[in-house]
Amino acid sequence: MGPSMRPLPLVDRYEGEASAAAAPAAERPPPRAAGRRLYVETFGCQMNVLDSELVVGALRREGYEPTEDRKRADLVLFNTCSVREHAEDKVWSRLGELKPQKRRNPDLVIAVLGCMAQAHKDEILRRAPHVDIVCGTRDFPRLPRLVEGVERERAPVVAADLTHPVDIERDVTVRGDRHSAYVTVMYGCDFACTYCIVPHTRGAEVSRPVAEVKREVERLAADGVREVTLLGQTVDGYGKGLPGRPDLGDLLEAIHDTPGLERIRFITSHPSLMREPILRRVASLDKVCEYLHMPAQSGSDAVLARMRRGYTAARYREIVDRARAFVPDVAIASDFIVGFPGETERDFEATARLVREVGFSQAYVFKYSPRPFTPAYEGLEDDVPEDAKRERCTALLAVQEEVQARLHRDLRGRRLEVLVEGRSKNDARKLAGRTRQNRVCCFEGDDALVGSTVAVEVTGSTALTLFGTLVGAGPPPSGRGFG
Repeated sequence: MGPSMRPLPLVDRYEGEASAAAAPAAERPPPRAAGRRLYVETFGCQMNVLDSELVVGALRREGYEPTEDRKRADLVLFNTCSVREHAEDKVWSRLGELKPQKRRNPDLVIAVLGCMAQAHKDEILRRAPHVDIVCGTRDFPRLPRLVEGVERERAPVVAADLTHPVDIERDVTVRGDRHSAYVTVMYGCDFACTYCIVPHTRGAEVSRPVAEVKREVERLAADGVREVTLLGQTVDGYGKGLPGRPDLGDLLEAIHDTPGLERIRFITSHPSLMREPILRRVASLDKVCEYLHMPAQSGSDAVLARMRRGYTAARYREIVDRARAFVPDVAIASDFIVGFPGETERDFEATARLVREVGFSQAYVFKYSPRPFTPAYEGLEDDVPEDAKRERCTALLAVQEEVQARLHRDLRGRRLEVLVEGRSKNDARKLAGRTRQNRVCCFEGDDALVGSTVAVEVTGSTALTLFGTLVGAGPPPSGRGFG
């Protein structure tokens, strides 16, 4: 999944929607924490962003209100990532910054959630004894009760049981974007890639029932969501353990006709699981976007074998070719790790060659970072010098930039469907949105278009952004996109 790190923004509105099983409003006691302030900062992937939204929704029902000012908060939550050392370093820094605030306000409650909490639960309390709650990746639904317990007992608590089912009533009004939303469809991962800590921090793979996901998507669409992104560590493996063994294609079809919904995406896909039945659904269901985030990680067979990815570079190319045979306009995005143990210059050149030949629409490039609790950490020497990792990272990003610049130039003159997200962060005079292939497009237009699907003719581009002219507004015509 692509990286993310940000404080969760304040939601636009809150209607206090309760579950069907909840007591009528007149019978419910007032929230325990009415008027108290909550600060959340999220590190890591889109799944962490969604987990934070779920936590905020649960705590709002208890009376907490989000704030973007950490110094004014009564409850501070860090939702953490352990995939790379850099993300963990930022959390340790944040915890250090909170020591003076905790001394001044002993009633401040500090919680560390997510993958870092799962992996380093004992170390967190040792290195940062002012932390009150350490809560793992499947225990975050218990957070309101954990906060109550800390305030009552005045003692730190650890909750990090990977056997717990994740069961939380979602407040669909709490989300970072008015018209787009993430929906988790599965938890955990059953692969054993040697560099990856996710199986250790998120546990074994568990899929949510189709009907449960469908209900959530329907509630989101009824609240104004036009685009959903289905999340899973290996989302194209969805369905394992469910009655009847539905696959991702079945789930896509089940939610496709949701009233008000215009687009469906899904991330992240494992190449080995991208099978024909899924591609047939992507090809035949109009609302499913022509976009696959399918990390290759390397273009070297020797490196892929040490990573235990389960495919060769040639096999990866075959999978891409098959996807494009079913969906000719599909955009393929990838992740890459450079400097993996044993990677030679020849291995790196094989990766650069793969990037050029496949023509990835986007690529996230990371330097290898040894992670505790992974097979590579235990059994492979981190033998690529740091300066070589840095140089290869820069070089591969430059190759990808060339590829994206070429792909974007080829789109000039085409008419594309764009879901308008808001004002451009780089030029407030322009609106910005995303195409079905997940490309950013900027154009002049009125704020009334935010949340709608429009037609934009591409007139210019950079490696990162398309620029165009608005040529139509309103619902998309039948079929896929425009032009």
